[in-house]
Amino acid sequence: MIYRTSVPRTYWVRFTSVLALLVTLCFIPGVAYAAPQDITMTPTSVSPVINPGSVYHGSFQVIDQGKTGYKFLAYATPYRVNGEDYTPDFTVLPTAPNISSWLNFSAPGGNINPGQMITINYTVSVPENTQPGGYYAAAFAETQYPKVANSVTLNERVGELFYIEVAGPVVKKGELLTWQSNFLQKPPLTATMRLQDSGSINYPATIQLNVRDILGHSKYSLYTAKELLPQTIRKVVVPWNKTPSIGLFKVTGSVSFLNQHKTLPTKWVLVMSSTVRLIIISTLVLVILLVVVFPKYLSRRRTRGSKK
Repeated sequence: MIYRTSVPRTYWVRFTSVLALLVTLCFIPGVAYAAPQDITMTPTSVSPVINPGSVYHGSFQVIDQGKTGYKFLAYATPYRVNGEDYTPDFTVLPTAPNISSWLNFSAPGGNINPGQMITINYTVSVPENTQPGGYYAAAFAETQYPKVANSVTLNERVGELFYIEVAGPVVKKGELLTWQSNFLQKPPLTATMRLQDSGSINYPATIQLNVRDILGHSKYSLYTAKELLPQTIRKVVVPWNKTPSIGLFKVTGSVSFLNQHKTLPTKWVLVMSSTVRLIIISTLVLVILLVVVFPKYLSRRRTRGSKK
């Protein structure tokens, strides 16, 4: 006698899915191993003023905020930006000096334990005859997690930016190019400004924005500072991430830089989400049908009926 048992289809689906996953992992030559984001550094930026031929002394701290220890490396790179979005670039410009060569560290790195803080001292040596102006570099601390067999280790790094001013006569010049917030928007409500640094040294711009409803109640406020590098234009995009689906709002604010204070022109913004717009359009179509099309249809039917 032959006995047959039935196995639920969901069981076979789960079994084949697990089997396929195991087979796939067996044939993958390397699996990425992401290192935990345990490493932090303080401070995150420094702005020394150094005379040509002089040496600046400083330090930064590397901190392990995780539950495992690791080895880290300390090194320096040049720092510049690309485009108005200020995409960081840590490569050397062919026509510019390699500022990272000015930095020297007391140690190339070290081993750090959970909860430990290690101080790295450094010097910034500015060569003789360096022209006055702004020079920029970054110091990084990068984890060196042990390699895992047949896998790729993804190390993490944190950095400190060096906004170095070589002392002497510098040109400080900047302006607000544009300020925009379109009248009709979908959430989130967004305002955009473009600032230009046309001088030879970096400067910070302080931005203050406020969004109010039609009754004058403050709904969102922002106070932030953005650094501008020489001979660049920086686009600053400010979104209000908790914008409601519909509303009429007034956007006001100001921007301050290089001892200038500019009040931004008021912008009125009507916010409507895609769902709200669809409802409004559907309602308008329905109203047109009821008020215009349907009466004409009834009138024609009556006219035909009277002729009969």
